[in-house]
Amino acid sequence: MLRVMAVSRLKTQNIALNTQDFDLQLGTSRLNLNPEFPLNVYLDGHRDDKPVTELHVHDGLELGYCTSGSGTFYVGNKILPFHAGDMTVITSHEYHRCHSTPGTTSQWVWFFLDPIRLLIPHAACEFVWESERFCGAPFMNVIPNGENSSLHDLMKMLIDEAKQEDEYRNSNLRSLLLLLINELHRRFPRRGTKDQTTPDATGLSRIVPALNMIAQHFHEPLTVTELAAACDLSVRSLQAHFAAQMGMTPQRYLMKSRVQAAAAMLHNHQNRITEVALSSGFNSLSAFNRAFRKIYSMNPREYRKQQRT
Repeated sequence: MLRVMAVSRLKTQNIALNTQDFDLQLGTSRLNLNPEFPLNVYLDGHRDDKPVTELHVHDGLELGYCTSGSGTFYVGNKILPFHAGDMTVITSHEYHRCHSTPGTTSQWVWFFLDPIRLLIPHAACEFVWESERFCGAPFMNVIPNGENSSLHDLMKMLIDEAKQEDEYRNSNLRSLLLLLINELHRRFPRRGTKDQTTPDATGLSRIVPALNMIAQHFHEPLTVTELAAACDLSVRSLQAHFAAQMGMTPQRYLMKSRVQAAAAMLHNHQNRITEVALSSGFNSLSAFNRAFRKIYSMNPREYRKQQRT
């Protein structure tokens, strides 16, 4: 009963995916950027709540800002909740797609660009674009509102400038994008190893029912046997597919999904930590603290305090 009451009170709980079975497709969505000014801006983007049936990659960098609504992002082997005020960073290395919370539409601003062609001729010679920093399992492509405030401030300035129609617009957009990309490099330093897990359409489609079940019911008790049955696989086969496609066991993926959902809930400071723990599928505060520390190297209270600074 306590768990049901906690879920009903939390406004950030709506990050579910449609559990409809489908064959996941992978494709490429080319940006067709203008060679003279390789930047496309969409100030009135939107995403509906249709189930994700295809992941795609772009031949450039995608920067996004959610102006209203909420939903879920698939990025590579990650499932990431998003809410109004969050920004996203997605490179050409990762298949991705998002959809909104069932029954809603989210509103977005998107910037699609080729950082090298757009900025190198107009930047200092020290400018470097290291896209590998911003992909793979360690990188969370959704940067929540309130986290890394300098990035969000630059993103808002970028959006304001994109609305201008005078002769200074393009020059200022270049300058702001240079600042934003440099700040991304500052905030996300090089990693010691490069993530090598790359999903393929056939392999990933075998575990989509389990991914959907986790996204829809992560806050409920789930067993590996139930996940395997949803995919019409044996437990051993499910574990092998998860290892190949997600780089981790189903149990680890479920735990990580719960912790990531909890982190999103913690940004709403009206949600008490005990309620967040129960609403994200943990049956005790101590279990929640242990799992959270494994992912974020700090406890939930420390994480919330960090977001306030």
